[in-house]
Amino acid sequence: MDRAGANPFRVIGQLRAKLKMNAAAVQVPIGAESDLAGVVDLVRMKAIYNEGTKGNQIVESDDIPESVRAFAEEKRAELIEMLSEADETLCDLFLNEEPISNLDIAQAIRRATVALKFTPVFVGSAIKNTAVQPLLDGVCAYLPNPGEINNQALDPTLPSHAPPVPLAAASDAPLVGLAFKLEEGRYGQLTYMRVYQGELRRGMVIYNARTGKKVKVPRLVRMHSNEMEVSKS
Repeated sequence: MDRAGANPFRVIGQLRAKLKMNAAAVQVPIGAESDLAGVVDLVRMKAIYNEGTKGNQIVESDDIPESVRAFAEEKRAELIEMLSEADETLCDLFLNEEPISNLDIAQAIRRATVALKFTPVFVGSAIKNTAVQPLLDGVCAYLPNPGEINNQALDPTLPSHAPPVPLAAASDAPLVGLAFKLEEGRYGQLTYMRVYQGELRRGMVIYNARTGKKVKVPRLVRMHSNEMEVSKS
């Protein structure tokens, strides 16, 4: 939302039109570009602000700014309508014109998202952490935890027709991960990893299944926007 011309609702329109996805916003921004101040949570109807140097102080308020109140109510109604198309329980409440609570909406978002019938859309900016924490809360609230997903991998040491190997979301299991992004910048080359099982530690030697070579992990870092924090473990 900090970029020039940021328009999340145009993006949502593209998700629906081009990707045929049942998508709706679960937040609306308070301001945009350099005037981005926070977001409104449409599930709980609360304004969320990030204060402090790095936005690490989260302030929630029931007082939604008048400049976005009517728009937030409109988008909340749209959220409920789109969810009703994806979740039978909420659809019954909606069609029978029964009261719909915040918990009803949150539970419907999780059920429909896990069933791949709905895509909740969040807004925010990595600069000053604006609305990053609510996004992470959304990951925990609406996405399945690793133990609920049946992940599988191919063992390159086995014949090509061998069945996939089931993965377990356990830290004591052998490491299986995916390097999904390479970035060359002022910190040198960074490799972003997604870990499916096991754990990754500094100094470990890992096996690259694509090249067949072994690679030593020289260091682990955490990225915060454009700042890097070196992990000691």
